[in-house]
Amino acid sequence: MYIVNKELLNTLEKNIYSILINEIKQNNTLSITDAGIICNCSASKISKFVQKLGFKNYKEYLAFISGQIFSVIPDENERLHKFLDDYNDEIIDQFTSHIQKFEKIILFGYGPSFIAGQYFEYKLRNQLDIPIWAVAHETSIIDLLSKNSLVIIFSITGQFKSFTELYDNIISKNSKAAFILEEGRTDFLERYDYTITLSNFIQNPELLPHEKTRTTFFTFIETVIKKLENSSFENTLKYRKKTQL
Repeated sequence: MYIVNKELLNTLEKNIYSILINEIKQNNTLSITDAGIICNCSASKISKFVQKLGFKNYKEYLAFISGQIFSVIPDENERLHKFLDDYNDEIIDQFTSHIQKFEKIILFGYGPSFIAGQYFEYKLRNQLDIPIWAVAHETSIIDLLSKNSLVIIFSITGQFKSFTELYDNIISKNSKAAFILEEGRTDFLERYDYTITLSNFIQNPELLPHEKTRTTFFTFIETVIKKLENSSFENTLKYRKKTQL
């Protein structure tokens, strides 16, 4: 599981980000030394940059950006076992903190991914005291948008339809978008500021997007809700202790 949040980067790091994505597309064996030379900085700066993005080291970052880290596992039971073994609770913590910054949340997905959005809406309404909607059409998103809204978009492959126009409309309304993908896509990392890739392990490529399972989405949703529940419980305990003093 990986999270790429470009909002955490300063101007220099955003420049490094753009340069390296383009370079790695041409050369998927680019060394950290050559990366530093291309970006006009030291190898240690590159190392700090990839760690700030949430990667363990440059090697892992290179494998992710180039797509080498992803492998196809046609057997669904085996794939899900590996997905759970690879699960990263730190990303859940980061995402849970992120969604609590907004005054409105809109959930969206095409086809079966919309059902994941509906389920998340049902769960979130019990945890957050803000307006939350799951919608099935892009026009509905635009009608609901206001300043400081977050649009969470679920997509297995990101290939069913382009999200570029929708994203531009969201940004134009002074709001943000967060993409939750099962399969990593370099073009999403180039275009969009906040992307979570859930798994290194890809479903059977012969399946069409609507034929693929959404199990990883529901696992992700449940862990986010559990984190919110625990946070609420801890805040309640702190309040009680304070009022008893």
